[in-house]
Amino acid sequence: MQGEPTQDDRGLPADEPATTRERLLLALGLVLVALSLRTTVTSLPPLAVEIRRDLGLSAAAIGLLTSLPVLCMALLGVVAHRLVGRWGREATTLAAIVCVAAGNGLRAAGDDVAVLFAATLLAGVGVAAGGVMLPGLVKAAFPRRFGAATAASSVAMLLGAAIAGALAVPLERLLGSWEASLGFWALPALPAVVAWTWLARRRDGSPAPVRAPASALPWRAPAAWLLGAFFALQSSLGYAYLAWLPAAYEDRGWTQATAGGLVGVLHLAQLVTALLLPLLATRRGGRDRRPALLGAAALTVTGAIWLFALPDALPWAATTVVGLGLGGGFSLTLLLIVDYARDAGASTGLAAMTFLVGYSVAALAPLAIGALHDGFGGYGVPFAALALLALAQLALATRLGPWYRGTVRQPAEASATAKSAAV
Repeated sequence: MQGEPTQDDRGLPADEPATTRERLLLALGLVLVALSLRTTVTSLPPLAVEIRRDLGLSAAAIGLLTSLPVLCMALLGVVAHRLVGRWGREATTLAAIVCVAAGNGLRAAGDDVAVLFAATLLAGVGVAAGGVMLPGLVKAAFPRRFGAATAASSVAMLLGAAIAGALAVPLERLLGSWEASLGFWALPALPAVVAWTWLARRRDGSPAPVRAPASALPWRAPAAWLLGAFFALQSSLGYAYLAWLPAAYEDRGWTQATAGGLVGVLHLAQLVTALLLPLLATRRGGRDRRPALLGAAALTVTGAIWLFALPDALPWAATTVVGLGLGGGFSLTLLLIVDYARDAGASTGLAAMTFLVGYSVAALAPLAIGALHDGFGGYGVPFAALALLALAQLALATRLGPWYRGTVRQPAEASATAKSAAV
């Protein structure tokens, strides 16, 4: 039947790893790369006040610095998608994690504004490429256990984010400077470089099977636009709170270390729902992800309204509620990318488009919150805006139903199927 994924003599997709050993090695590689994909972003906000003071930056400039990796995820995911057809998934992922390691290492010399921005940009390029690779790798390697694989990669990513956020200030004190604290996060990326060097060599340079031009994205797929819009709201909330939650509570008289701990709580809470919701959503072959999506979005709404209306009433608990909602929303977005894509190639394209749409909007969130803070002189208006975004996300979750499963194809494949049907 035309348009169906090709299969080998075991009845499995042609690009699926042939042995259990290969699957285990790929699983390890996925976890290692996922661990380093958020350290660049989360290690900076707890140090933002000191960086701003030392370098003489405005609040908007600090927001832009935090947004750089997000901008990369928006704009460079398409480039990474294009490289898959030329280099293969493993080699592209290797290049991504090398950029993350090198960029984070260069931030150790970040006492110069230009160096700090350039190093963050380099790491952001790697973060962008690595993020686009993950759903396609999951779809190819674990087609029958993609819920568990999505949960594992999501938890690893969020765990790295939580650790980097929580240790930013302690590392600054231990190593003697915020530059060394930022540069430290090159070290955890090195095991991932070793693992993906081996995985890339295993391919002997041959690219992963891609049946459509790798530059093509599913622009005409309604599911892709809905998912991109949902992810735009999800990521805007996540990066805005990441960038400004510690600063908001420092303004309320908290110490830098205590306020930075909110970032750790935010991400530790995300681990719970990032692990559990994909597993629950795929339990017993369940097809409808909306109950889990609505639950996650409702938690985000509750926490966002709490932080806006009652900022001094148990803020640790409010941050935990927001984190539970954001973790579930993030991991379920990755699950829906795998869900809605017809095969691994389409999954990479759908991921690239989702990240392009989502992160293009989300990259503006820290900058917008900084501008609102500068304009209104406080965090009441900015946090009210975030509560409204959370309500919009809750409404959009009702639209992401099971009728979109397997509908997103690689554009060339979809065109060929349509011509065949017309004949």
